[in-house]
Amino acid sequence: MVAARGLFLPGFIAEIVIIERYIFKEILQTFLAVTGILLVIYISNRFIRFLSEADAGTLPADAVLQLLLLKSVNAMVLILPLALYLAIMLALGRLYKDGEMTALAACGIGPARLLKNILALSVIFSAGVAAASWYVAPWAEEKSSQLLDLAAAVAHLKGVAAGNFKEVNDGSLVFYIEGLSKDQSEMNNVFIHSEKDGKQGIISAPIARHRIDPKTGDRFVVLQDGYRYEGTPGHADFKIAQYKEHAIRVEEKAVVPSQRKLAAASTAVLRKSDVLADKAEIQWRMAMPIATVVLTLLAVPLSRTNPRQGRYGKLFAGILVYVIYSNLLGVGRAWLERGVTPAELGLWWVHGLFMIGVLFFMAQQSGIRWVIANMLRKTTA
Repeated sequence: MVAARGLFLPGFIAEIVIIERYIFKEILQTFLAVTGILLVIYISNRFIRFLSEADAGTLPADAVLQLLLLKSVNAMVLILPLALYLAIMLALGRLYKDGEMTALAACGIGPARLLKNILALSVIFSAGVAAASWYVAPWAEEKSSQLLDLAAAVAHLKGVAAGNFKEVNDGSLVFYIEGLSKDQSEMNNVFIHSEKDGKQGIISAPIARHRIDPKTGDRFVVLQDGYRYEGTPGHADFKIAQYKEHAIRVEEKAVVPSQRKLAAASTAVLRKSDVLADKAEIQWRMAMPIATVVLTLLAVPLSRTNPRQGRYGKLFAGILVYVIYSNLLGVGRAWLERGVTPAELGLWWVHGLFMIGVLFFMAQQSGIRWVIANMLRKTTA
C-alpha cells in the first residue's frame, strides 16, 4: 500500500505540473493576442497623426517610422499591464465557461493554488514592466524628442508637401510643388519664388530632386529642364534663361533642443530631485509595475463566472475596474504635483484601495463572509 502510494504521488504531481502549464499556455496565448490588438490600435492612431503631420510638411516622411517605433516602445509600459489583466480574465473566463475550472479543482488546483501561480506570473511581468518604466521608456522618449528636434530643423528641407506653399531660408525662398513621386524622392512641376537685393526671381521646372554635396554636406534642390525669370517689379529689365540643371542651396537650421517632458528624464536624475513634479513622475514609474501585480490579482476573482454568463460575462466590469484604477492613479499623480497629498503617501493609497478590493472579492468567493456571518449569528444567539 505504501509502495503504491509512493508510485502514485510523483505521477499525481507531474499531472498537476502539466495542468499548470496548460493554464499558463492559455493565459500567454491570450496575452499575445490582446497585446497585438492593443498595439495595432495604438500604432494606427499614432500613424494617422504622423502621416497628417508629414502631409502638412511639419514632419519629414523618413522620420515617421522611427517615431512610430519609439512611441510604441514607450506605450508598452501602459499596454503590458492592461494586456495581462485582460488575458487572465479572458483565459480563466473560458475555463469557467467550459467547466474546466471545476475539473481543475478536483485535480488539486483550487483557488488558492491558482492565485499563487498567477501571482508568480505577475511578479515576472512586473519586473519587465519595471525595467521598461524606469529605463527603456525614458530612453525612448528622449530619443523621440531628439528626432522631433532634428525633424523641426530639416522640415523646411524635406517637408515640402504637394499642393502647399513652403517658406525656406527665413522666407527668402518660397516653394510650391504640384506632386511627389511614390518614394517622395522626386518633385514634379516645381515653382520657386526668391528675393535677393531687391530683385525677385521665379524658377520653374518639371522635375526637381534633393541632393547633398558629399564633400561639404550642403543641401541643394536641383531642378532640371526649366526656366528662370529674374528682375525688379515695375521695370522691364526682366531676364529669362533656360537651363538644363540648376541647383539652389538651402540653408540648414541649427538643431534647437526643445523643452523636454518629465517622461524623458532619467530615473536616476529624478530620484535626486526635490521638485514635486519630479517626485510625482517617480511615483508614476513605480506605480506601473505595482499595478501589474494588483490587476492580475484582481483578474482572478473577476474572471469567475458560471456557464450561463459566458466567457465575456464580467469583461465589462473588469474594464470598468481598470478605468477607475487608471483614473485614480492619474488623480493621485495630479495631487502629488500640486502638493495636495504628501510625497510619502504617493500613489500607495490607490494600490491599497484595490488590494482591499482583491481581499474582498477573494473572501466573498471563498465563502468567508458566510462563515463570519454564521459565527456572529451563533454569538448573538
